[in-house]
Order: sequence, then C-alpha cells, then structure tokens
Amino acid sequence: MQSFLKKTVYAGLTLFALGSLTVANSTTANAKKHVTTKRVAKKVKTTKHTKKHIKVTATYYKVHFAENAAYAKSNGVVSIMNKPGKLGNAKVVANKATMRRLAKSKLPENIFHVYGMAKTNTGLYYAHVVTLGGKYRGWIYVGKNDFQYNLENITKKTGISATRTLRYGAKPSNVNVKILDKLWTYPKFSRYNARVISHKKASYINDDFVVESAVYNTRGWLYYYVQDTKKKSVNGWIYGGSTVARSTKKETKKDDKKKDTTKTPTNNQQTQTTPTTTTPKQSTYNLVFKYNGNFVSTKIVNLSDLSVNNAKPVVTADSIAKFIPSNYQVTTDANAINTDGPIVNGGTAIINLAPVPATRLTITIKQKDTGAVLNPSSDLVTTLNQAGQDLLNQKVVLNDQSVDANVVKSILTNRDLLSIDQTKLSTTGAGSLQFVGVDTTAIDPSNPTVTLYYK
Repeated sequence: MQSFLKKTVYAGLTLFALGSLTVANSTTANAKKHVTTKRVAKKVKTTKHTKKHIKVTATYYKVHFAENAAYAKSNGVVSIMNKPGKLGNAKVVANKATMRRLAKSKLPENIFHVYGMAKTNTGLYYAHVVTLGGKYRGWIYVGKNDFQYNLENITKKTGISATRTLRYGAKPSNVNVKILDKLWTYPKFSRYNARVISHKKASYINDDFVVESAVYNTRGWLYYYVQDTKKKSVNGWIYGGSTVARSTKKETKKDDKKKDTTKTPTNNQQTQTTPTTTTPKQSTYNLVFKYNGNFVSTKIVNLSDLSVNNAKPVVTADSIAKFIPSNYQVTTDANAINTDGPIVNGGTAIINLAPVPATRLTITIKQKDTGAVLNPSSDLVTTLNQAGQDLLNQKVVLNDQSVDANVVKSILTNRDLLSIDQTKLSTTGAGSLQFVGVDTTAIDPSNPTVTLYYK
C-alpha cells in the first residue's frame, strides 16, 4: 500500500514537473522564436553564398598520339557538348540517341578523331573530338584519367573508347596494277588529314603501279598502297576496286605455240620438281620512308630483320636503323612511325624522317654580280666562324637540304654581318658590301658549305 502511494505521489510529482516544464518551454520558445528564425535565415544565406562561389573551370591540353592511335569510337552513353559539360551554359551537340547510333555504325566517317584534352578543377577529363566525316565536333566526358599520351587510358564505359581505323589486309596475288581513280594520302575517312595527293591525276593515271601494302577500313573495304613504277614521288592509297591487274609477261608469239606443245617432258619434269616451290619463303615487311609528307624511298625487309635478340618483330627507330635512307633520321615527333596493323608478313609501316643536321660547316662569301670568291680578313674569319657555329647549334643546316635564307639573315644580323666594310674583303673601293642572299643549293654532306652573297 505504501509502495503504491509512493508511486502515486511520484507520478503526481512527475506530471506536475512536466506541466511546469511545458509552461517554461513554451515561454522560452516564445522568447527565442525570433532568435531561432534569424539563425535559420543566416544558415540559408551562408549556403547560397557558398554555392555561388563554386565555379567549375577547365584547363586545356594538347594531346600527343601516334598518327594511327588518335581515334575513338562512341560508346553511346554520353552526349557531346560544345564545351566541357560541367562548364556553364554548355549545349548539346550530339545527344545520347545520336551517340548510340554512332556506336553501332561501321561507317569510317563516324569514327572520332581526338585532338584535345580538358581537365576541370573537379578532376574530370573531357576529350575534344570530331568525326572523320566532320559532322559532329565538341567535348565529351571520358572519366578521371589523364589520356593526353595514350587513348587507352580513357576510363572504361565513358563517352568513347580507343579504336583503330585500319587493319592489316592481304596484298593481291598480282601486285602489278593499273589504277582507275585518284590517289589519296590515306584511305578516305581513315585519318583526320586524309586528302587527295598533290599531283594532278592526269599526270599519273595511265602509269603502272605496284601494290606495296593493303588494309581494310572499318566497313571492310580493301585499300591498296601503290607506288608509281617510274615516278618515285607518286604514291598513295586507292580503293582496291579501283585497280586492275596488269600482266608483266611478254605475249607468246603464235609461231611458238607448236614448240610449247612439244615440251610435255619438260612439263612433267616441272611437275616433279614442284615440291621445291613449297619451301617456306621469308616473311617480308614494307618500310615506306617520307619527309614532310613526301615520298623518299621504300625498303622491303624480312620480318626477321626487325627482330631484336630473336624477340617478336618490332618497328622502332632502333630496329629499322640500318634501313633508313642516308642523311636522314627518324623524326622525334609522336607520329614518327605508323604501322597498318600487327607486324606481320605483308604489313607496312610509314616512317616520317627528318634530315640529319650538319656537324661541321664552312662559310664562303661571294660577290653577287661576278660570283668571285671574297677573301675575308682574319678578324672577319673569326666572326664568320661564330656565325657558322650559331647555324650548327640551331641545327638549321641539314644534309641534302637547302638552307633557310631568313634564318641565316637573322644570325648574320646578330653578328653584325649584314654589312661588311670592303677593307675586310679582297676588294678595291670604298664603302661596304651589303648582304643580298644565300646559295640555295642543297648542302653537300661531304663538304657542308653555306655561300653568302654580298653586293
């Protein structure tokens, strides 16, 4: 009973206390209502202020891909925008439906060329792309990995994936052909810079050509790389269906037909020796050398020649060093060596070259009107040697190439050699001779000389 009374008293006290607290809290709440409202308003204001200062920016970069490794295919999941997508006011260039269509397409003009990279301050990467047909151009999200040196670094299942526009194809059984159409620098829509070669079509259309390589494009169309048999500078790619085989054998005279039919024993003998023709042949590979886009030479080598220490054949500056034309070297550009696919029998690599700079130099002065050689004084010889060393240091004197007159003039200006007093030359008369030009004859590697003309 006492226990029950205690509980009842406690309960009453508790209710009394709660009632008191309720009144007190209500009073306190009314007193603090204005303050609380101010605090909430202040927080909201702070939040808005913070968002206003979060601005997405982007840093832009050049990309450095090999010429055959700068291409990608749509994955069909991200739209193309006119600027990196998180920047303000970005607009859609190609929506997801279009990108899904491009992802399914096999048309070569729907492959993307990647020619730029952007990184936002939030760590997202975008690729600057254009379709090889030129229809769609803009920026597309590619993940959180830097890809400026390798498209394979693009995050999987984002906007695009690295791809190849060409794959190795087999050469025809008869490589001697006539062509029926114009030549291209690359198969159409296989490179961003593919174009018709500079030579006029009429100047080569009737010539004989040899097929040196073959590739398939994304649609499965076969293209041949052909070389004019008489004009080394005329070469390029042509659709396989625009070529016809030509015979290289002389026609058999009618008078010889009887002689041919009487040689059955020889034919039998030839049949018996046919097993020798099944002896495996050396697998060959084509090296096509170019300088500034112009043909220099072609070298057909054995695959085994491209193997270093009996390893898998590779096409590198080291593996092809002994085949490089004299007075040239492989350029240091990212697209120095471009292969048409795996390094296999019948394949082709196009190697971009740069001339080898001269390592020594003689400077000669001549009088423009007479062509007479002028003999400089000893102090002038010293200055001319310094100018020659400047040319060597800048690597502008290239074997088998003419010298850039503007570069020479700039160096002569720095050395105060645009005007030379005749007292320092083997001439008679007062006043000075003025620099008027440079001999444009190609530099002789055996005796590299730059000839300056004064008048």
